[in-house]
Amino acid sequence: MTTQIDKVLPLYEGKMGNIFDHRSAYFVGIGDTDIKPNPDHGPTTSVVPRYWVGPEVTRARQERRTWGTQTAMLGFRRVARNTDERTCIAAILPWGAASYGWILSAGPSADGLAFLCAQYNSFAFDYVLRQFLSQPSIPQGTFEQLPCVPRDAFSTNPHLTFDYRWVVEQSVRLSATDEKLATWAAECGVDSAPFKWDPAERARIRTELDAAFFHLFAVDRDDVDYIMDTFNLIRDRDTANHGEFRTKRLVLEAYDQMAH
Repeated sequence: MTTQIDKVLPLYEGKMGNIFDHRSAYFVGIGDTDIKPNPDHGPTTSVVPRYWVGPEVTRARQERRTWGTQTAMLGFRRVARNTDERTCIAAILPWGAASYGWILSAGPSADGLAFLCAQYNSFAFDYVLRQFLSQPSIPQGTFEQLPCVPRDAFSTNPHLTFDYRWVVEQSVRLSATDEKLATWAAECGVDSAPFKWDPAERARIRTELDAAFFHLFAVDRDDVDYIMDTFNLIRDRDTANHGEFRTKRLVLEAYDQMAH
């Protein structure tokens, strides 16, 4: 999984990524199902793609759009299957080539990408998105009409116990576990990347971000309780593994702590 091929770039496909993770799987062949989960999220691990792209082709595609940064890209997976626990699955990708399976957000700055990545991956945003879908994919036009928390939401809500920089830093910590994203992390103003892949720490950060975006979307606690119950696959998995809807309980606890 660490093979390097000079003068060509890996084509990151949607099925290779997951929430806050651009390298959750790698290809072992060229068939659609020739893919395996990546067990190694070390800082120097590179996942093997199905296809490679020449730099001239990549540059030609990139020049069609206006980018706010050239250190990374933000994408969310186009395919939204009912067998997935989440509908919106977003990740920061190393600057380079991405397939049709990723819908890219090109305009924001480096820290803007981090903020949007955290927002796209939140339960609050996911719930809103699901209200607009009637097919197993996310139309870009539909996505662009969704309500999104702007940066100035922090200045209009003086009762928040966190700020924009905190959200950016947590998002970078989840995303920049690969040395290829260290430059992007530095551009976001976050040092010490790449960060260690620690499942327990990642779960804690994600819980806090989920709670934070419920506050940013001004969702009341009773509605948070209801929204979390709509994520049936996560509820069923938690119940089987922990005997309770653990994710919901932790999000509500974090939500309550941020309310003070």
